[in-house]
Amino acid sequence: MWLINQIREKMIRKWVALNIGVTGLVIGIIGFSVKELACRKFNEYASSSLHAQQFRKSIGEDLFDAGLLTLILAILIHLFFAKKILNPLNQLSHTTKELDKTKDSPFPTHLKDEIGQIANKLNEITNQVSHLHKQKNQMMVDLGHELRTPLTTLTGYLEGLEEGVFVPNEQVYSILKKECFQLTHLVNKIQELHQWESGRKNIDRYWIESGKALQSSIEPFQTEMNKRDIERVIQVESATLYCDSNALHTVVSHIFDNVVRYNIGKKVIVKGKSYRDNYVISISNQGMPIPKEAEKQLFDHFFRVENSRNRETGGFGLGLSIAKEIVHQLGGEIGFYSRSGFHTFWFTIPIEKEGH
Repeated sequence: MWLINQIREKMIRKWVALNIGVTGLVIGIIGFSVKELACRKFNEYASSSLHAQQFRKSIGEDLFDAGLLTLILAILIHLFFAKKILNPLNQLSHTTKELDKTKDSPFPTHLKDEIGQIANKLNEITNQVSHLHKQKNQMMVDLGHELRTPLTTLTGYLEGLEEGVFVPNEQVYSILKKECFQLTHLVNKIQELHQWESGRKNIDRYWIESGKALQSSIEPFQTEMNKRDIERVIQVESATLYCDSNALHTVVSHIFDNVVRYNIGKKVIVKGKSYRDNYVISISNQGMPIPKEAEKQLFDHFFRVENSRNRETGGFGLGLSIAKEIVHQLGGEIGFYSRSGFHTFWFTIPIEKEGH
Protein backbone atom coordinates (compact mmCIF):
# COMPACT_ATOMS: atom_id res chain seq x y z
CA MET A 1 0.00 0.00 0.00
CA TRP A 2 2.86 2.39 0.81
CA LEU A 3 4.39 1.85 -2.63
CA ILE A 4 1.00 2.38 -4.32
CA ASN A 5 0.48 5.62 -2.41
CA GLN A 6 3.95 6.82 -3.35
CA ILE A 7 3.39 6.36 -7.09
CA ARG A 8 -0.15 7.76 -7.17
CA GLU A 9 0.91 11.04 -8.76
CA LYS A 10 1.32 10.96 -12.53
CA MET A 11 4.80 12.51 -12.52
CA ILE A 12 6.05 9.97 -9.94
CA ARG A 13 4.65 7.10 -12.03
CA LYS A 14 6.48 8.38 -15.09
CA TRP A 15 9.75 8.70 -13.20
CA VAL A 16 9.37 5.20 -11.69
CA ALA A 17 8.61 3.69 -15.10
CA LEU A 18 11.62 5.45 -16.57
CA ASN A 19 13.76 4.27 -13.65
CA ILE A 20 12.63 0.65 -14.02
CA GLY A 21 13.33 0.71 -17.75
CA VAL A 22 16.78 2.30 -17.53
CA THR A 23 17.89 0.37 -14.44
CA GLY A 24 16.55 -2.92 -15.80
CA LEU A 25 18.35 -2.38 -19.10
CA VAL A 26 21.66 -1.56 -17.35
CA ILE A 27 21.37 -4.55 -14.99
CA GLY A 28 20.49 -6.86 -17.90
CA ILE A 29 23.45 -5.77 -20.02
CA ILE A 30 25.90 -5.92 -17.11
CA GLY A 31 24.51 -9.24 -15.85
CA PHE A 32 24.64 -10.84 -19.27
CA SER A 33 28.22 -9.58 -19.79
CA VAL A 34 29.36 -10.83 -16.37
CA LYS A 35 27.65 -14.21 -16.87
CA GLU A 36 29.20 -14.79 -20.28
CA LEU A 37 32.65 -13.71 -19.13
CA ALA A 38 32.50 -15.90 -16.03
CA CYS A 39 31.26 -18.94 -18.00
CA ARG A 40 33.99 -18.50 -20.58
CA LYS A 41 36.68 -18.39 -17.92
CA PHE A 42 35.10 -21.35 -16.07
CA ASN A 43 35.00 -23.43 -19.25
CA GLU A 44 38.73 -23.06 -19.58
CA TYR A 45 39.30 -24.91 -16.28
CA ALA A 46 36.14 -27.09 -16.03
CA SER A 47 36.74 -30.87 -15.89
CA SER A 48 33.57 -31.64 -17.85
CA SER A 49 30.76 -30.03 -19.81
CA LEU A 50 28.29 -31.02 -17.06
CA HIS A 51 30.15 -28.87 -14.56
CA ALA A 52 30.13 -26.02 -17.04
CA GLN A 53 26.31 -26.30 -17.51
CA GLN A 54 25.75 -26.42 -13.73
CA PHE A 55 27.97 -23.37 -13.26
CA ARG A 56 26.10 -21.48 -16.03
CA LYS A 57 22.75 -22.30 -14.40
CA SER A 58 23.96 -21.44 -10.90
CA ILE A 59 25.54 -18.10 -11.85
CA GLY A 60 22.47 -17.21 -13.92
CA GLU A 61 20.19 -17.70 -10.89
CA ASP A 62 22.53 -15.76 -8.62
CA LEU A 63 22.80 -12.88 -11.06
CA PHE A 64 19.00 -12.83 -11.53
CA ASP A 65 18.46 -12.59 -7.75
CA ALA A 66 21.14 -9.94 -7.39
CA GLY A 67 19.73 -7.97 -10.32
CA LEU A 68 16.16 -8.12 -8.95
CA LEU A 69 17.31 -6.98 -5.51
CA THR A 70 19.35 -4.16 -7.09
CA LEU A 71 16.33 -3.08 -9.14
CA ILE A 72 14.08 -2.97 -6.08
CA LEU A 73 16.62 -0.99 -4.08
CA ALA A 74 17.10 1.39 -7.00
CA ILE A 75 13.33 1.95 -7.25
CA LEU A 76 13.00 2.67 -3.51
CA ILE A 77 15.97 5.05 -3.49
CA HIS A 78 14.67 6.69 -6.63
CA LEU A 79 11.20 7.09 -5.10
CA PHE A 80 12.64 8.79 -2.05
CA PHE A 81 14.55 11.41 -4.03
CA ALA A 82 11.83 11.76 -6.69
CA LYS A 83 9.32 12.70 -4.01
CA LYS A 84 11.73 15.31 -2.66
CA ILE A 85 12.28 16.78 -6.10
CA LEU A 86 8.78 16.55 -7.52
CA ASN A 87 6.68 17.50 -4.49
CA PRO A 88 7.09 21.25 -5.20
CA LEU A 89 6.09 20.64 -8.83
CA ASN A 90 3.03 18.69 -7.73
CA GLN A 91 2.10 21.54 -5.43
CA LEU A 92 2.46 23.99 -8.31
CA SER A 93 0.31 21.76 -10.52
CA HIS A 94 -2.47 21.41 -7.95
CA THR A 95 -2.50 25.08 -7.05
CA THR A 96 -2.57 26.43 -10.61
CA LYS A 97 -5.89 24.65 -11.14
CA GLU A 98 -7.48 27.06 -8.67
CA LEU A 99 -5.56 30.26 -9.23
CA ASP A 100 -8.63 32.41 -8.70
CA LYS A 101 -9.26 30.82 -5.29
CA THR A 102 -5.74 31.05 -3.90
CA LYS A 103 -4.25 33.61 -1.57
CA ASP A 104 -1.40 35.80 -2.65
CA SER A 105 1.94 33.98 -3.12
CA PRO A 106 0.69 30.39 -2.56
CA PHE A 107 3.75 28.69 -4.08
CA PRO A 108 6.91 27.52 -2.32
CA THR A 109 9.63 30.13 -2.77
CA HIS A 110 12.30 28.67 -0.46
CA LEU A 111 13.80 26.67 -3.33
CA LYS A 112 16.76 28.24 -5.12
CA ASP A 113 16.78 26.07 -8.25
CA GLU A 114 14.72 26.21 -11.46
CA ILE A 115 11.60 25.06 -9.61
CA GLY A 116 12.01 27.97 -7.21
CA GLN A 117 12.27 30.34 -10.17
CA ILE A 118 9.07 28.92 -11.65
CA ALA A 119 7.37 29.30 -8.25
CA ASN A 120 8.44 32.96 -8.03
CA LYS A 121 7.09 33.67 -11.51
CA LEU A 122 3.82 31.90 -10.71
CA ASN A 123 3.54 33.90 -7.50
CA GLU A 124 3.89 37.10 -9.52
CA ILE A 125 1.19 35.94 -11.94
CA THR A 126 -1.07 34.87 -9.07
CA ASN A 127 -0.69 38.21 -7.34
CA GLN A 128 -1.50 40.00 -10.60
CA VAL A 129 -4.57 37.81 -11.16
CA SER A 130 -5.67 38.45 -7.58
CA HIS A 131 -5.20 42.20 -8.02
CA LEU A 132 -7.10 42.21 -11.33
CA HIS A 133 -9.90 40.17 -9.78
CA LYS A 134 -10.24 42.64 -6.91
CA GLN A 135 -9.96 45.55 -9.33
CA LYS A 136 -12.70 44.10 -11.54
CA ASN A 137 -15.05 43.63 -8.60
CA GLN A 138 -14.37 47.15 -7.33
CA MET A 139 -14.83 48.53 -10.84
CA MET A 140 -18.28 46.94 -11.10
CA VAL A 141 -19.27 48.44 -7.74
CA ASP A 142 -17.99 51.89 -8.75
CA LEU A 143 -19.61 51.74 -12.18
CA GLY A 144 -22.93 50.77 -10.59
CA HIS A 145 -22.62 53.72 -8.23
CA GLU A 146 -21.81 56.16 -11.03
CA LEU A 147 -24.79 54.96 -13.09
CA ARG A 148 -27.22 54.66 -10.20
CA THR A 149 -27.02 58.30 -9.09
CA PRO A 150 -28.01 60.03 -12.36
CA LEU A 151 -30.49 57.30 -13.28
CA THR A 152 -32.21 57.59 -9.90
CA THR A 153 -32.43 61.35 -10.28
CA LEU A 154 -33.78 61.09 -13.82
CA THR A 155 -36.34 58.45 -12.84
CA GLY A 156 -37.49 60.47 -9.82
CA TYR A 157 -37.98 63.67 -11.78
CA LEU A 158 -39.67 61.96 -14.72
CA GLU A 159 -42.10 60.17 -12.38
CA GLY A 160 -42.68 63.47 -10.59
CA LEU A 161 -43.46 65.20 -13.88
CA GLU A 162 -45.76 62.36 -14.90
CA GLU A 163 -47.68 62.48 -11.61
CA GLY A 164 -47.82 66.28 -11.46
CA VAL A 165 -45.52 66.56 -8.43
CA PHE A 166 -43.14 68.77 -10.41
CA VAL A 167 -44.15 71.59 -12.71
CA PRO A 168 -42.27 71.63 -16.02
CA ASN A 169 -40.02 74.67 -15.84
CA GLU A 170 -36.49 75.83 -16.65
CA GLN A 171 -35.07 74.55 -13.34
CA VAL A 172 -36.41 71.00 -13.81
CA TYR A 173 -35.19 70.88 -17.40
CA SER A 174 -31.76 72.09 -16.26
CA ILE A 175 -31.53 69.28 -13.68
CA LEU A 176 -32.57 66.65 -16.23
CA LYS A 177 -30.11 68.02 -18.75
CA LYS A 178 -27.31 67.97 -16.15
CA GLU A 179 -27.96 64.30 -15.28
CA CYS A 180 -28.09 63.33 -18.96
CA PHE A 181 -24.79 65.14 -19.48
CA GLN A 182 -23.27 63.18 -16.57
CA LEU A 183 -24.34 59.87 -18.13
CA THR A 184 -23.09 60.89 -21.57
CA HIS A 185 -19.77 62.07 -20.12
CA LEU A 186 -19.31 58.79 -18.23
CA VAL A 187 -20.08 56.70 -21.33
CA ASN A 188 -17.66 58.79 -23.39
CA LYS A 189 -14.90 58.28 -20.81
CA ILE A 190 -15.47 54.52 -20.74
CA GLN A 191 -15.48 54.41 -24.53
CA GLU A 192 -12.26 56.46 -24.71
CA LEU A 193 -10.53 54.12 -22.24
CA HIS A 194 -11.72 51.06 -24.16
CA GLN A 195 -10.48 52.47 -27.46
CA TRP A 196 -7.00 53.05 -26.05
CA GLU A 197 -6.85 49.68 -24.29
CA SER A 198 -8.06 47.77 -27.35
CA GLY A 199 -5.67 49.56 -29.73
CA ARG A 200 -8.45 51.16 -31.74
CA LYS A 201 -6.91 54.59 -31.28
CA ASN A 202 -4.08 55.05 -33.72
CA ILE A 203 -0.81 56.70 -32.68
CA ASP A 204 0.01 59.31 -35.31
CA ARG A 205 3.64 60.28 -34.64
CA TYR A 206 5.39 63.29 -36.07
CA TRP A 207 8.07 65.72 -34.89
CA ILE A 208 6.87 68.22 -32.28
CA GLU A 209 8.55 70.78 -30.02
CA SER A 210 8.12 69.86 -26.35
CA GLY A 211 7.65 73.38 -24.99
CA LYS A 212 4.91 74.35 -27.42
CA ALA A 213 3.12 71.01 -26.99
CA LEU A 214 3.05 71.32 -23.20
CA GLN A 215 2.06 74.98 -23.32
CA SER A 216 -0.94 74.28 -25.56
CA SER A 217 -2.00 71.35 -23.36
CA ILE A 218 -1.99 73.46 -20.19
CA GLU A 219 -3.55 76.61 -21.69
CA PRO A 220 -7.22 75.43 -21.35
CA PHE A 221 -6.79 75.29 -17.56
CA GLN A 222 -5.53 78.86 -17.21
CA THR A 223 -8.98 80.35 -16.55
CA GLU A 224 -9.72 77.89 -13.76
CA MET A 225 -6.26 78.48 -12.26
CA ASN A 226 -6.83 82.24 -12.29
CA LYS A 227 -10.11 81.76 -10.44
CA ARG A 228 -8.34 79.75 -7.75
CA ASP A 229 -5.34 82.10 -7.67
CA ILE A 230 -2.92 79.31 -8.67
CA GLU A 231 0.44 80.29 -10.13
CA ARG A 232 1.72 78.29 -13.08
CA VAL A 233 5.47 77.62 -13.14
CA ILE A 234 6.87 76.09 -16.34
CA GLN A 235 10.44 74.78 -16.44
CA VAL A 236 10.64 72.96 -19.74
CA GLU A 237 13.83 72.00 -21.52
CA SER A 238 13.28 72.35 -25.26
CA ALA A 239 13.46 69.09 -27.19
CA THR A 240 12.16 67.74 -30.47
CA LEU A 241 9.99 64.70 -29.85
CA TYR A 242 8.70 62.12 -32.28
CA CYS A 243 5.29 61.79 -30.72
CA ASP A 244 1.54 62.06 -31.23
CA SER A 245 0.66 65.61 -30.27
CA ASN A 246 -3.01 64.80 -29.58
CA ALA A 247 -2.09 61.83 -27.40
CA LEU A 248 0.39 63.96 -25.43
CA HIS A 249 -2.25 66.68 -25.06
CA THR A 250 -4.75 64.12 -23.70
CA VAL A 251 -2.26 62.76 -21.13
CA VAL A 252 -1.31 66.23 -19.85
CA SER A 253 -4.97 67.31 -19.77
CA HIS A 254 -6.08 64.32 -17.67
CA ILE A 255 -3.20 64.73 -15.22
CA PHE A 256 -3.60 68.52 -15.02
CA ASP A 257 -7.35 68.20 -14.46
CA ASN A 258 -6.62 65.92 -11.50
CA VAL A 259 -3.94 68.24 -10.16
CA VAL A 260 -6.05 71.41 -10.35
CA ARG A 261 -9.16 69.69 -8.98
CA TYR A 262 -7.43 68.59 -5.77
CA ASN A 263 -4.97 71.47 -5.42
CA ILE A 264 -4.70 73.17 -2.01
CA GLY A 265 -1.53 75.18 -2.65
CA LYS A 266 -0.70 78.31 -4.62
CA LYS A 267 1.39 76.97 -7.50
CA VAL A 268 1.62 74.15 -10.02
CA ILE A 269 5.07 73.33 -11.39
CA VAL A 270 5.46 71.76 -14.84
CA LYS A 271 8.90 70.39 -15.73
CA GLY A 272 10.25 68.73 -18.83
CA LYS A 273 13.79 67.51 -19.43
CA SER A 274 15.75 64.93 -21.37
CA TYR A 275 17.13 62.06 -19.34
CA ARG A 276 19.10 59.36 -21.12
CA ASP A 277 16.79 58.01 -23.87
CA ASN A 278 13.59 59.56 -22.48
CA TYR A 279 11.95 62.92 -22.15
CA VAL A 280 10.56 63.18 -18.62
CA ILE A 281 7.54 65.37 -17.92
CA SER A 282 6.41 66.04 -14.34
CA ILE A 283 3.53 68.04 -12.89
CA SER A 284 3.84 68.92 -9.20
CA ASN A 285 1.64 70.73 -6.67
CA GLN A 286 0.56 70.77 -3.06
CA GLY A 287 -2.51 68.56 -3.13
CA MET A 288 -5.02 67.02 -0.79
CA PRO A 289 -3.52 64.24 1.40
CA ILE A 290 -3.23 60.82 -0.28
CA PRO A 291 -2.79 57.73 1.95
CA LYS A 292 0.37 55.77 1.23
CA GLU A 293 -1.60 52.60 0.45
CA ALA A 294 -3.69 54.50 -2.11
CA GLU A 295 -0.76 55.75 -4.19
CA LYS A 296 -0.41 52.48 -6.13
CA GLN A 297 -4.13 52.54 -7.00
CA LEU A 298 -4.29 56.06 -8.43
CA PHE A 299 -4.17 54.76 -12.01
CA ASP A 300 -6.75 51.98 -11.48
CA HIS A 301 -10.13 52.22 -13.21
CA PHE A 302 -12.71 54.25 -11.25
CA PHE A 303 -10.38 54.65 -8.28
CA ARG A 304 -10.84 57.74 -6.17
CA VAL A 305 -9.15 58.54 -2.89
CA GLU A 306 -12.39 60.05 -1.62
CA ASN A 307 -14.59 56.95 -1.12
CA SER A 308 -17.93 58.73 -1.05
CA ARG A 309 -17.52 59.52 -4.78
CA ASN A 310 -19.11 62.93 -4.28
CA ARG A 311 -19.51 64.62 -7.66
CA GLU A 312 -18.60 67.98 -6.17
CA THR A 313 -15.16 66.74 -5.13
CA GLY A 314 -14.09 64.61 -8.05
CA GLY A 315 -14.68 63.04 -11.46
CA PHE A 316 -15.28 59.43 -12.41
CA GLY A 317 -11.79 58.15 -11.61
CA LEU A 318 -11.00 57.32 -15.24
CA GLY A 319 -8.76 60.21 -16.28
CA LEU A 320 -5.54 58.81 -14.84
CA SER A 321 -6.38 55.33 -16.20
CA ILE A 322 -6.68 56.81 -19.68
CA ALA A 323 -3.43 58.76 -19.23
CA LYS A 324 -1.63 55.58 -18.13
CA GLU A 325 -2.85 53.61 -21.15
CA ILE A 326 -1.86 56.36 -23.61
CA VAL A 327 1.64 56.68 -22.11
CA HIS A 328 2.13 52.92 -22.45
CA GLN A 329 0.95 53.13 -26.07
CA LEU A 330 3.58 55.81 -26.64
CA GLY A 331 6.21 53.45 -25.22
CA GLY A 332 6.78 55.32 -21.95
CA GLU A 333 6.16 54.90 -18.23
CA ILE A 334 3.99 56.82 -15.81
CA GLY A 335 4.03 57.17 -12.04
CA PHE A 336 3.37 59.19 -8.91
CA TYR A 337 5.21 60.07 -5.73
CA SER A 338 4.53 62.32 -2.78
CA ARG A 339 6.87 64.11 -0.36
CA SER A 340 5.58 66.11 2.60
CA GLY A 341 2.22 66.76 0.94
CA PHE A 342 3.81 67.85 -2.35
CA HIS A 343 2.53 65.50 -5.07
CA THR A 344 4.22 64.79 -8.40
CA PHE A 345 2.81 62.98 -11.42
CA TRP A 346 5.44 62.05 -13.98
CA PHE A 347 5.61 60.24 -17.31
CA THR A 348 8.23 59.57 -19.95
CA ILE A 349 8.30 59.65 -23.74
CA PRO A 350 11.07 57.76 -25.58
CA ILE A 351 13.40 60.06 -27.49
CA GLU A 352 14.05 59.03 -31.08
CA LYS A 353 16.80 60.54 -33.17
CA GLU A 354 15.76 62.37 -36.28
CA GLY A 355 16.29 60.33 -39.38
CA HIS A 356 15.77 57.01 -37.59
